[in-house]
Amino acid sequence: MLSHDDIVDIAETLLTQRFGGTQHLTEIQELGGSGSSVVLRARVSSSPFLQQRSVILKFVPVTGDALDDAALIREIAAYQFTTSLSEDVRPGPMLLAHDVDKRILVITDSGDGETFADLLDRNDPERRVSILRNLGIALGRMHAGTAQRETDFNVLLSRLLRAHPETAEYQQIRETALIQAIQIGQDLLDSAGFGLPYEVSRLADQSRENLLSAHHRAFTPFDLSPDNIIVAERTHFLDYEWAGFRDVSFDLACVIAGFPQFLFAHPISDEEVDVFIQAWTREVDQLWPYVENEDHLHFQIVSALLGWALSSVALMHFGSMSGAALNLATGGEDFDIDQIDDSGYLFRRAEDGPFKHEELIIRRDIYETFEALARYAARGHGNACASISSFSQQIADRVAKPGLPVR
Repeated sequence: MLSHDDIVDIAETLLTQRFGGTQHLTEIQELGGSGSSVVLRARVSSSPFLQQRSVILKFVPVTGDALDDAALIREIAAYQFTTSLSEDVRPGPMLLAHDVDKRILVITDSGDGETFADLLDRNDPERRVSILRNLGIALGRMHAGTAQRETDFNVLLSRLLRAHPETAEYQQIRETALIQAIQIGQDLLDSAGFGLPYEVSRLADQSRENLLSAHHRAFTPFDLSPDNIIVAERTHFLDYEWAGFRDVSFDLACVIAGFPQFLFAHPISDEEVDVFIQAWTREVDQLWPYVENEDHLHFQIVSALLGWALSSVALMHFGSMSGAALNLATGGEDFDIDQIDDSGYLFRRAEDGPFKHEELIIRRDIYETFEALARYAARGHGNACASISSFSQQIADRVAKPGLPVR
């Protein structure tokens, strides 16, 4: 683990090599980082070579986990890609300098805006509607502006992997884990006594296929989290460890579900969902005219919502997305559910308590995700939507009691 002074020294050297002159950073401030990462903000001394007034330094310490190394490579590739985009499309900060071996990134500062998490926790209906509309616009512009540039991203990632081939295998493991987690979620629900209706199983299959080869693909951070969305002059997305080109419906579903693995005091309402989707649709309808077909778009989002809900069950079991990737990787494509069968531990009935605080948090998260799916599916037409809504509500009801804590 490097000290703050060491991180700053390396960053100064990187910026000097990249931009010339002698770069000097002062007024170091520690920010919250994800996982074991160290994130610092530093003021840039006046220089004709570098126009930024402040920069963000991100240091990712060595953990001994090859999946973390793969995440670092993917994040650098993602920042290289987004930096190449025009300002009106760019979804977040620009990459100024990096060093894979020293595990440091230097990016532009998004400013002192509030996080999406803080904003959504407020019981201010007008403000919430406004920021969800802005989020829909930001996601739509990112999707529309990157949909036809997947080759560019792949070239950048391939270039980094050639320089660091030891991480190549683990890139595929992480991708496979996203797909496997949906199946594991199904199996865990089955082991807990929930019989999956045909419509649910069929749509879960479709969700896995969309992760692999959906026609409507664009760049996405994928693992959207409200504490990694900064709302300042613009809406900026941070943290690209899972970024890549995937079905854009998963971004929409992530928001509609209230961001799986994140708890809100005030979950996202149906009215807020409509505003969010309408804002997104206006940004992408020229590229993907199908979004104007409300029934088709609704079913696409329901499929992605189901994928998020089922994978969330697996992630709750394993503890994190990285934990799921590591455990699923050891089992290969024929992962045996008997290895992880918890006999319905995640879905014990209220009368089977008492529950530890950590269990209540997990149950609250599962409740919010499946309740959001139940509400959204119920707004569609046909037996399939009705079946998915009913099934999801059963799961939400199972974990809804006893009274669940609000974060």
